[in-house]
Amino acid sequence: MKLNRLLGIVVYLLNREVVSARALADKFEVSPRTIQRDMDSIGEAGIPVGSIQGKSGGYYILDSFKMNRQLLQSEDYMYILAALKGLISGYNSRRAEETVEKMISLSPAGLPFEQPFRLQLDTLREGSGTLHSIEVLEEAIRSRTAVQFQYTDAQQSVTSRYVEPLLLSYRWYAWYLFAYCCEREDYRLFRLSRIREIRNTGQAFVHSHGNAEQLLAAHQDVRPYISIKLTCPADRRVQLEEAFPNARVVEERCGELILQFSVPETETGWFGVLLLNAGSCTVLEPETLRQQLQSHARMILQQYM
Repeated sequence: MKLNRLLGIVVYLLNREVVSARALADKFEVSPRTIQRDMDSIGEAGIPVGSIQGKSGGYYILDSFKMNRQLLQSEDYMYILAALKGLISGYNSRRAEETVEKMISLSPAGLPFEQPFRLQLDTLREGSGTLHSIEVLEEAIRSRTAVQFQYTDAQQSVTSRYVEPLLLSYRWYAWYLFAYCCEREDYRLFRLSRIREIRNTGQAFVHSHGNAEQLLAAHQDVRPYISIKLTCPADRRVQLEEAFPNARVVEERCGELILQFSVPETETGWFGVLLLNAGSCTVLEPETLRQQLQSHARMILQQYM
């Protein structure tokens, strides 16, 4: 157990610059004192560990140290291959396919050809338009060149955007682009399915950006949310919890449940789910949403009369 933790700490440090003892303790579920002893053991094993004192200090591994590929076991290669094959199932990428071939050639002898699990990410394929956008953006991100496109936001407002693309991210069941918007002079998330007429301008970035993943983490979900409370039959619980993963039961009575959950106000998919379940579920709060559902019900009735 200790050996696995020591190897895990080494790999974790290799992928980061400086990590505090507290952060390592939380990550590996031990005490800071244990981490200190682990650092001594890692140093005694010949791995050059450095430390920085102070509030922003922590441990790091010297750049001169490189891991040997023999540290990866058969199971590690299986996980890597499964992740890569899942990525390929999500969208077309010749480079990803070539990487799979390289990993297979690097895998130790005796690696089972049939893997015990598979990631099938067909839901990542949102249509030819999105796949085309991904291809253009991948190249722009690698070459650090700006792109221009037409964007339709959740309020159906259409604008022309000139951005410096930094990272593609699949989240909230859709592809998003994290980029610096030159018009807004700030970082923004753009849903790829709302992008049209995208082109790589070939113009190099004029702004300096830090680590894209850290920037994205600092600009996490900033969409406005609304809290919804509804009542539904107990036998609808699974379907609603599947549609709204953050739903929780706040009351249960006479075969009925009262669920509460939050949804992004500017998105519309959840509204369709509520309409689909309107025959068995009743929204209790907020009142503005109740009025919206009533209005849509009247429009639907008029449409089919």
